[in-house]
Amino acid sequence: MRICVSAYFLKKSQPYANYLDLLQWIRDDTRFARWCGEKVNRKMSSLIELLVLGSLRYLGRGWTFDDIEEQTAISREVHRTFFHVFIEFCSTSLYSRFVLTPVHLPEARSNMREYEVAGFPGCVGSTDCTHVTTERCEYRLKNNHLGAKSSHTTRTFNLTCNHRRRIIHSTHGGPGRWNDQTMVRLDQFISGIRDGLLLQDNDFELLDYDRLGNVISVKYKGVYVIVDNGYLQWSCTVPPFTVTSDMDEIRWSKWLESMRKDVECTFGILKGRWRILKSGIRIEGVDAVDKVWLTCCALHNWLLEIDGLNAEWSEISIPGSDWEGELGDCDFEGINVRVPWSLARLSQRLDPRTLDLSGMGPGIDVSEQRMQPDQDDDTNPVGVNGVKLVKGMSLKVFRRKLVNHFKILFARNEIKWPTRRPINQMPHT
Repeated sequence: MRICVSAYFLKKSQPYANYLDLLQWIRDDTRFARWCGEKVNRKMSSLIELLVLGSLRYLGRGWTFDDIEEQTAISREVHRTFFHVFIEFCSTSLYSRFVLTPVHLPEARSNMREYEVAGFPGCVGSTDCTHVTTERCEYRLKNNHLGAKSSHTTRTFNLTCNHRRRIIHSTHGGPGRWNDQTMVRLDQFISGIRDGLLLQDNDFELLDYDRLGNVISVKYKGVYVIVDNGYLQWSCTVPPFTVTSDMDEIRWSKWLESMRKDVECTFGILKGRWRILKSGIRIEGVDAVDKVWLTCCALHNWLLEIDGLNAEWSEISIPGSDWEGELGDCDFEGINVRVPWSLARLSQRLDPRTLDLSGMGPGIDVSEQRMQPDQDDDTNPVGVNGVKLVKGMSLKVFRRKLVNHFKILFARNEIKWPTRRPINQMPHT
């Protein structure tokens, strides 16, 4: 009976070679020694192949241990005991293998390519918090885990990923009552960037205007992440504008929001692939909940590598609609096509406050105002050889520099949406 069930599960698990790799890693770990041979009383231990598959079903399908017992003929207590050791192994050994937090510049470079193509040089990822339902929270902790976005007890996790949906860092869980501003203070990755302990050797350039209105290139040192407006006003956590009438800021904010959806998509993939994160974690103890979350993050990154979705994307764009070509470059005046105002507004390359309707040119006061540097620009910390430090700038000033850079590249038609290289354009090997 066990052999037949084992053969059935192994046949259904794909890809089989990667399953064997996971099985070998588990057998090499001393924490699983009791399931990798005979017991002390000379009885054979339960098949570790079925125990691993049962744990994956518990995570991916939201099964109970009773369901797994019916399918494997192994008692639910054995599956429960094995599962706790399994998440301990995955949240430590497997997590350190596949979730690589970029603490050195070569590690961060591979995460920054897509953001640079999209007009955000120096960006290393996007960050946000999510809540995971915890059904068996301890009573003494229940008050802090209630509230937020759910009527159930939840744990809050702050996650950072790149544009390819690869997780590069995740915090341990916090009470569900904690918000983004609280969790970011406990995030060692983002706090390390803010304090100048991580990735401060990264150099990038932003285009800007000098006092005469000429385009110049300014060097900066450091990195930042893109977030929503629930975070603290740090220069390393850059959110979009909430209220603005400036067309450049509106366009930049919408582009940033589109890029920031990477982390939201990652949450959706995690909760869709691992049903336990969506239906609720039923094991006791908040520490076990944190281990389940880290396990799912590690397995998510591993599956990206298996599916070939971990490689860097190419800046070559797949041909899109007509609005992305020459038709999208026009000013929509004098054409016999009804253009939606939202599209025309976002595609307009002129600042509406300097738009000349009289034919006499924009006012001097307006043009000078647009070319003047920020009032507190002279107080920005400057590193060696005039390189500006991101960590020492205010969010207001640094975000204005990012907007100017994006505006100049957009006017040059050098902004591209990062996409994967089409299959028919892949180089021949």
